[in-house]
Amino acid sequence: MAKSATMTKSLGGYFTEWCSRKPELPVLVYVEDGNLQYRSYKELYADVLAWSKFFQDRKIGKGERIAFIAPKCLEHFNFFYACWYLGIIAVPVCETLGDLEMGFILRDSDPALVIVEKSLVKKVTANSGNIPVIDIDALPRGDAQAPIDLPVVECDHDDVAVVIYTSGSTGMPKGVMLTHKNLWVNAYWSLDVYGMDDHERVTSLLPYWHSYALVCELLCPMMAGASCAIAKDIRDFKKNLALFETSFMPAVPRIVETIKLGIDRQIESKPPKVKALIDKAIYNASRIFTAGPRLDGGILRMLTHHTFYDPMVFRKFRQAFGGKLRCVICGGAPLDLELQIFFKYIGVLIMTGYGLTETSPVVSANIPEDHRLGSTGKVLPWLLPEHGGDYTFKDDDGNLGKDLRGQLLIKGDCVMKGYWRHTDASAKSFEDGWLNTGDVGYCDADGFLFIEGRKGNMIVLIGGEKLHPEHVEDAIRTSPIISEVMVIGEKCKNVYACVNVHDDIRRKNPDAAELKKLIKSEVSKTTAHLAAFQKPKDV
Repeated sequence: MAKSATMTKSLGGYFTEWCSRKPELPVLVYVEDGNLQYRSYKELYADVLAWSKFFQDRKIGKGERIAFIAPKCLEHFNFFYACWYLGIIAVPVCETLGDLEMGFILRDSDPALVIVEKSLVKKVTANSGNIPVIDIDALPRGDAQAPIDLPVVECDHDDVAVVIYTSGSTGMPKGVMLTHKNLWVNAYWSLDVYGMDDHERVTSLLPYWHSYALVCELLCPMMAGASCAIAKDIRDFKKNLALFETSFMPAVPRIVETIKLGIDRQIESKPPKVKALIDKAIYNASRIFTAGPRLDGGILRMLTHHTFYDPMVFRKFRQAFGGKLRCVICGGAPLDLELQIFFKYIGVLIMTGYGLTETSPVVSANIPEDHRLGSTGKVLPWLLPEHGGDYTFKDDDGNLGKDLRGQLLIKGDCVMKGYWRHTDASAKSFEDGWLNTGDVGYCDADGFLFIEGRKGNMIVLIGGEKLHPEHVEDAIRTSPIISEVMVIGEKCKNVYACVNVHDDIRRKNPDAAELKKLIKSEVSKTTAHLAAFQKPKDV
């Protein structure tokens, strides 16, 4: 493991260094007309300098903002690195926002320029006031053989690199200010714990207005000299996943659920004999992974069976991922434990982690060599005292300690600079130098972090019982028929579940009364192991 994270340049300075190491290697991979296409490091470098010159010619300089509103595309790389090359603050904005939120973000961030995808020009212009709006296609391409000679604008490590707007539970979204150092340190330690070399590839599916995508998909691959395969959307991803031959796949639970649903549909479409074989293979794997440490004769028989089932069944599932997948790294929201277990059975490791935009974002992560199902892994080294960070838990009585169960408090190099133009909100997020994450959890004896839910989401029943709705929701979500669930019950005698089901289940059960009966049965089944007060009284 690396001993320290010493930042010597801004992100713009590092960009030049990364592109000069092996300029001919591919950095961006995408599919066009069914074939893989590549953009090399030197081609990206030329494009970024061409965009930087374009910004400079428009008198946009250090500390000013530029907003970018578009579906996922290669030009996101041009945008971020061109901004950082000049010390400009990047403001990525979700392209599907409504007029109210989009207009607020543009007014609040006050960019000197808004770059948009062609189909969004009219919508954005209507919400941008007097801010200039230009189509992505109007920006220049660089010449890889003769890139523009433009010096990088060095800036302080604590200068803001990006403002990411996060939706709050109340009011309009707040802009989280992340610095060059925040992002670089988080990428550095993420690479340190996972490891990656220039022969590996990350599949990029997450939106770049998420800090998780910025670190894991935009910074880590370039820092490692690796490549990034960009999928335009979930359909493009599913269609071309095998072509990408990815090593790492950052994901959120919804993506993992979509993959599992696809596998389930494949299994259902098989002849009865094949389905029976798959069921036996999964059952055998489940017995192996839930067995004790003693390797007795029964376990040896199961392992022998597994060597038969793996090439016959599980290898075919893994080939759908391209055959080179080391692990899926899942964050952004809690992942159902049953999903993690299923993918472990078939030999696809789903490594969960925890983070939030305000921590740039990765706080903890499971890794293939050291993981615990149900946890969010061990904290990254930037949170250890020897690297200038720390973490603790605050219980309901205000006590602090790493051995307590309570709100997670954090300090270190990856903690945000604050909220853009909201000093009052920034002040409320910190307690004596600690960032209060608002998440409740604990660390077990081996240092694995478990997150139980949001402090603000806790439901208190009239009988005084307290519960985190996420715990109940995660249990209900294990049902294969349920797509969405929300548990409510504040100041009630019992909790209740609001549930939605998959479209195919609704089509198969057109009678509302019968459908509700089915849903209630599933909720009862999936919550049978919970305490009585945690079980929904009705749906």
